[in-house]
Amino acid sequence: MAWSNWESLGGVITAGPAVSSWAGGRLDVFVKGTNNAVWHKWFNGAWSGWESLGGVIDSPPAAVSWSSGRIDLFARGMDNALWHKWFDGTWHSWESLGGTLTSGPAVCSWAPGRLDVFVKGTNNAVWHKWFNGAWSGWESLGGVIDNTPSAVSWSSGRIDLFARGMDNALWHKWFNGTWHNWESLGGTLTAGPAASSWAPGRLDVFVKGTNNALWHKWFNGAWSGWDSLGGVIDNTPAAVSWSLGRIDVFARGMNNALWHKWWTESRPTVRLHVKVLSQPTRFSIDRMVDNMIDVYATYGIRVHRVSDQTLNLPLLNDLDVGACTMGSVTTEQTQLMANRNSVGTNDVVAYFVRSTNPSFNGCAAHPANQPSAVVASIASEWTLGHEIGHVLGLPHVSPTDRLMMGSGTNNITNPPPDLVTSEVQTMDNSPFTQNIG
Repeated sequence: MAWSNWESLGGVITAGPAVSSWAGGRLDVFVKGTNNAVWHKWFNGAWSGWESLGGVIDSPPAAVSWSSGRIDLFARGMDNALWHKWFDGTWHSWESLGGTLTSGPAVCSWAPGRLDVFVKGTNNAVWHKWFNGAWSGWESLGGVIDNTPSAVSWSSGRIDLFARGMDNALWHKWFNGTWHNWESLGGTLTAGPAASSWAPGRLDVFVKGTNNALWHKWFNGAWSGWDSLGGVIDNTPAAVSWSLGRIDVFARGMNNALWHKWWTESRPTVRLHVKVLSQPTRFSIDRMVDNMIDVYATYGIRVHRVSDQTLNLPLLNDLDVGACTMGSVTTEQTQLMANRNSVGTNDVVAYFVRSTNPSFNGCAAHPANQPSAVVASIASEWTLGHEIGHVLGLPHVSPTDRLMMGSGTNNITNPPPDLVTSEVQTMDNSPFTQNIG
């Protein structure tokens, strides 16, 4: 585990960057260009070129992804109002959300359909506006800040907010059902902060120090000291985590180009492929995957959503699973699970079908050497993580607050559900949990 060297990604940046990630291996970076428009560059196995997204902006942009294939982009316009543009398969036009900003915005999302935006107002306080089906008005969160804030969410209902105070120190405020008071985390910032989180209870904050280097401070039950990551940067950095143990940091260099540095930690990893015959009817695939990622990450296991594919197999959409017994599969299960194109030997596949016969939420029985499970359209939001748990060797248990409870994941109590030490050890030891950096 180590930080990479800095790499240049080119471009001529006049403000920014901002970065978001909607899945493992995906990055979307946004900057203000020399024509005051937003420019976009993305990574999906390799870096793209630059594309213009138009607009006329007066600040660094901010971006977040609430689910796979979704990006929400914000910036201060030349009228000092908050402007918004989003992608859901295609880019939509810019819309004004009003307000009077004296800094760029920050944004985070704790669930699909939820956005929280933070700005510096004319009184130097932090102001907050949120979307939860419709946009709220503005509320003041107080404080006296000196630049653009930064925000990140590590789980549903949790927000951590950071800013540089008038004393140039790092200040922190958090929400977990109610807003807590500002606290000083020290340091001497000349730009920043930027914040990311790879799991519940983990925060990583990045700033520009007095020597123009990138400095790092993290929370993992308690706050660390400051650690220099070197470089010579010219403005506020940007950071995102696409999975457990991975951080990508971006900044503008003294040559006005985009520079990139990343941290990769070897972790037990489940490489998950999603293959869809029918979309679920109660909870989206994104929500099921995100819940699986969050539960597994709490216990140190990373889930990497490697690929998605639609399968046109109508005769297998109502799948005969027999007694759904591990080590025993039907002809239809064998036929379905032979569809493993672009899947590694120890990678796991989740097949989303309309129904199983007999009716189950899911079934983890699979042919030898083809680790996979099926999930029915009636599945609960915890079914995917539960069935993959079986693939990794876990049996049913009795307590209803556990992921592997045997009386149906619809009946899980006190979510998110738990794993215990012996279960985590079994998962770690599975050949389908790969040690990947």
